[in-house]
Amino acid sequence: MSIKKKACRALVIATSLAGARPVLAKETPAAAPAPASTLPAININAQTDRTTYDTSRSKTATKTSTSLMDVPQTVTVVPRALIEEQNATSIQQALRNVPGVGFSVGDGQRDQVTIRGFSSITDQYVDGIRDDSLYYRDLSNVQSVEVLKGPAAVLYGRGSAGGLINRTLKKPEADPQQEVGVSLGTEGERRGEFDIGLNANDAARFRITGAGENSNSFRDQFQLNRQAIAPSAQFKLDANTTLNLEADYLHDRRTSDQGLPAYLGRPVDVPHNTYYGSANAANTSYNDITVESATASLDHRFNDSLSFHAAVRTYDFSLERKNYVNYEPIKTAANPVVTLDESTRFRNDHGVDGMFELTQKATLFGMKNEVLYGLELSQQQKFDTIYTNKNVATYNLFNPQQIDLPGIKPGTLASTNGSTVIGLAGLYAQDLISLTEHWKVLAGLRFDYIDQTRRDYTAAGVNLARTDRAWSPRVGLMYEPLEWVTLYGTYSQSFSPLADTLISNGVVANASTLEPQKTTSFEVGSKLDLGGHASASVALFDMKQTNQQIADPTNPSFSLPIGTQHSRGVELSFAGEVAPKWSVFGGYTYLNGNVQGSPQATAAGISLHDSTPGLSPRHSASIWIKRDLPYGFYVAGGSQFQSARFTSASDLVTLPSFVTFDLGAGYHGKKVDVTLTLDNLFNRNYFISAHGNADMSNMPGDPRTFTVSARWRM
Repeated sequence: MSIKKKACRALVIATSLAGARPVLAKETPAAAPAPASTLPAININAQTDRTTYDTSRSKTATKTSTSLMDVPQTVTVVPRALIEEQNATSIQQALRNVPGVGFSVGDGQRDQVTIRGFSSITDQYVDGIRDDSLYYRDLSNVQSVEVLKGPAAVLYGRGSAGGLINRTLKKPEADPQQEVGVSLGTEGERRGEFDIGLNANDAARFRITGAGENSNSFRDQFQLNRQAIAPSAQFKLDANTTLNLEADYLHDRRTSDQGLPAYLGRPVDVPHNTYYGSANAANTSYNDITVESATASLDHRFNDSLSFHAAVRTYDFSLERKNYVNYEPIKTAANPVVTLDESTRFRNDHGVDGMFELTQKATLFGMKNEVLYGLELSQQQKFDTIYTNKNVATYNLFNPQQIDLPGIKPGTLASTNGSTVIGLAGLYAQDLISLTEHWKVLAGLRFDYIDQTRRDYTAAGVNLARTDRAWSPRVGLMYEPLEWVTLYGTYSQSFSPLADTLISNGVVANASTLEPQKTTSFEVGSKLDLGGHASASVALFDMKQTNQQIADPTNPSFSLPIGTQHSRGVELSFAGEVAPKWSVFGGYTYLNGNVQGSPQATAAGISLHDSTPGLSPRHSASIWIKRDLPYGFYVAGGSQFQSARFTSASDLVTLPSFVTFDLGAGYHGKKVDVTLTLDNLFNRNYFISAHGNADMSNMPGDPRTFTVSARWRM
């Protein structure tokens, strides 16, 4: 049976359930009038600190606070409650709850994922503002992690082919709390956090969050030292005007770890703690990153139908990376060896991004409209210098005896040395139209002007420049036969200038002549609001991206277009209470992707005809189930599954399928929270990530790990 027939059958079955709405909790019948002779009733009130996994509204998909039932696109919200109950401290740990997301090692320095089979290396946002620096984010200041699946250029501009990730930050609260916490893990995690709120009065609220970590892991020589601090303030200037000020500082130094190389089509069969870098990794194989940012936002309500939002964010990013790599396939031999290259990279990024939005509610021809008008202006400067030293070490593949890597010799000329300036102006408009009681339309259009210039300071002197102008539409139609059921269909487009990832690092000299990648997406689906305590959805999607690129094997300074990537599939999700005291967060994705190769790629000696995109498992699923117990206690359990997937579009190396099981338990009290997690219960050996564009960097998943965290509220 074809994927289209399977998908249509799944959608029909799911939506047909709308005729019998499940009852999640019995309603208490009204009490009969008490006889006159009865004694007065004594009321006993017990307050329960309930947490929910269900999120009914979000700004990520529409940039306005919108019910997810009115969003004709898949949005997965990982709430703070789930993050804490799973002891998650990284984006990757939070996103393990989101099927259809694949993980990349990111050169050991950054969060990098694929969404629906498409790379999302720069599609990171914070409160709706672009945050495309290449680093590992911390979750100490994060309220939720939201994944918008499918193109989102209509509101966010360039990128976002498969989707984007948006972190919503903690804000000052009306009822501030003071909280400190600590986490300890059996694989060497040592982490502390704090979250302190203070209100001077009703018009001035303050909050500061932070974390410090000094951890090891199951990987030999791995060390992580990080410090994060994020102060924020909120000022109520008058009854209709609010000013928010936020700052963020993060320093992250960790061992550069590329995982295990591949041999004979699989990651090499060695103990998963085996390390292939320097014998003195703490000093000669590391990534040292500092990120600083400041954001000011203003919200003003003119009247019940007109409001204004403006936000300006500025950031600085610096990287010192001493890295080891192995690009060459390992030759079959009685005693195979792996040969390392070494590089030192210095990168500094600076930028400012401004958003100015006006939201208007109006009634035209009897139809309600919620219109968003927006302007985005941004400029980024990126400075990048790379020094390379080839063939610095040769290790036995199955028993590497590390040496101190020599480092870059004084006087070595930089292989990459350049600066890039990116300027962008984007205009967009969106309208949510209530056509009738049961029919709605979400339509939007954006125009982007993006100018990119790169100066090359090496002897080659290859200066590049490119200007792109792009229109990005989205149209979605929604039908609500019942108050708690939405059926929808949507069409959208996005574009990704190659300079975002190619001109900026200078590796593709002919990038200025190449057109942007363009992604077209169709999605149909259904969303269910189950009693106000849970939600479920099913979606079918079909996406195509043109102008896929790889490096030319005969000339690494040039790229080759390899054709079109096509991804289609089905997604199911559920979040919330299935019964009183039972909560579930889970989902499943079926993904069928291929890359349709071009004659150029074949002539270059690479056959990519009908190959599979990297990091794109055919099947992926996750589930987390929690049972609340008396007196604030709970128990939980979950599982993650991914079928086999290729490490890159070459389809030469396969990561085996895996399934892991996790347990959790805890206590929510008035003053103290305690969380216990036991991840990978059966100590399964598996691989969680690869490079995505290369085959020689494959990262094992964590072994069985017990973590305990405790939080105290003052």
